[in-house]
Amino acid sequence: MVEEIERKVEGANKPKASNEEGWLETPMPTPSKQGNALADEEIDRITQLLLSTEDGAFELAITVLKTHGVSINYIVLDLIPTIARRLGKQWEDDTLSFAEVSIGVNKLERVIHKLDYLFQVTQLEKRGNHSILITNFPESQHSLGTLILSNYFIHSGWRVYRPENNSLKSIAKELESISHNALAISISCDEQLELLPNIISTLRGKSKNPKIKVLIGGPLYNKAPEKFAHIEADITAFTPEESVERLELVLSQI
Repeated sequence: MVEEIERKVEGANKPKASNEEGWLETPMPTPSKQGNALADEEIDRITQLLLSTEDGAFELAITVLKTHGVSINYIVLDLIPTIARRLGKQWEDDTLSFAEVSIGVNKLERVIHKLDYLFQVTQLEKRGNHSILITNFPESQHSLGTLILSNYFIHSGWRVYRPENNSLKSIAKELESISHNALAISISCDEQLELLPNIISTLRGKSKNPKIKVLIGGPLYNKAPEKFAHIEADITAFTPEESVERLELVLSQI
């Protein structure tokens, strides 16, 4: 449901989509505590803290979890995506407003950014030579989905980069400065899809690596993959796991 949240935030007046799996879907934690996994009722309580008007309540809850030994991997790769899906479900059920969803997404993004350094440190021993630049579509407002996707690639041993900001100039500058193996772009709406062929062409031309692989996914691809038939991308994928698997397979065949 991460993709549903982002699609709503990108365009509050667009029609609601069905509750389908998306690019950034992750497995639900087990319904009872096993290792680090939290029970459903505990996740519900933390989700309510995310929606609380009390400043810092959600971030404090995450800090408490870490203090009590819940792993950073579980928080970043399972808990936060699960909470995002629950926000999306409440949106679909009309129990959350656009403003509440936007605030929730912003809080989740802020927490991921704060956990970023700690998470990356725990993954250092896995780091390989493959590098990827991950970005949402130029000038898009929210980056929750690409942040979660980035963490999956980091967890899989990739060197992950994100542009300084998501302007086309900033993305192109990053591609010019480092010879990345791949570029991933998240697409949220039809307006972005119309511009995507030119964006891909421009960024391929700017890339220091002339054989860079382009990965496309995101909310709109999840909803209507048939719309992407004309897009000249090397890989399209729905989930983080699928993205990593397909990209590594393509690179292994070079």
